[in-house]
Amino acid sequence: MRRLTLLLSLPSLILTAQPVTTQMTLPTPDGFTLSGTLTVPDTKGKHPVVILAHQFRSDRNGWSPLTEKLNERGLATLALDLRGHGQSVDQLGTTVAVTSDFLPSAHLVGFDKIPDDLVLAANWVRKQKGIDGRHLGLAGASVGGFSVLLAAPRIKPSVILVLSPAGMEAFGPDARTHMVSAATKAHTLLMAFVSSGDKEAADNVEALRPLFGTNIRTFDGNRHGFDFLPESSDTMAVFFGEYLMHPHTGKAAPAAKPAPQEPAAAPADPSTVLTPTNP
Repeated sequence: MRRLTLLLSLPSLILTAQPVTTQMTLPTPDGFTLSGTLTVPDTKGKHPVVILAHQFRSDRNGWSPLTEKLNERGLATLALDLRGHGQSVDQLGTTVAVTSDFLPSAHLVGFDKIPDDLVLAANWVRKQKGIDGRHLGLAGASVGGFSVLLAAPRIKPSVILVLSPAGMEAFGPDARTHMVSAATKAHTLLMAFVSSGDKEAADNVEALRPLFGTNIRTFDGNRHGFDFLPESSDTMAVFFGEYLMHPHTGKAAPAAKPAPQEPAAAPADPSTVLTPTNP
């Protein structure tokens, strides 16, 4: 595994073609209907993809400053509304949505199942046209960040970005230990953004520090999750571009070894609804 070094001095590959955007829905075993937006650059070939999991009381649109820059660099994105958020509030015909209280919301909608939802999303997106499923990244903010780390061993991403991973009380006893164990098993490159004054997130990130391939960016103050996007989205986009795509040609780098459980390309599950929209 290469050590984590960002080549910020390299010119970025900026695409001029408009991406193709598709609205999708995905059913979960416990009856939620997850909604998301798949955006694929309108260029030839297959594209690496980044799955994005937002923070509490936000939705997929919170990632817009980053998704636009990823799409410009030739990466596809799948931005999800997590269960109980945005348009992912239908459970077996009943509206089930988060409130302003974190822990009651976590119990109500089942935050501990978000990692399973992300695995479903990864399996789905790897089957879609124009997607290079061998080169997949995960991005998560706050509870979304904690969730992508827990899901990583099953998804087998090439890279992970976490912004203030938090919300561990929603994931049961010894959640931090399970998070570190999962990140270790994933054996992947990891970049984390955190503020020194954001205690839970800072402690979670500090627990990840010993892992090989981890790059931690710590800031003063109390910024949390999406607060890092306005000034750091370029750095995040370069991170994904460098490790999911070849920086000189824009072509996906060859995989050293395919993931053992890599699903073969196939039509989307018939239970999944796709609605293309014009860019």
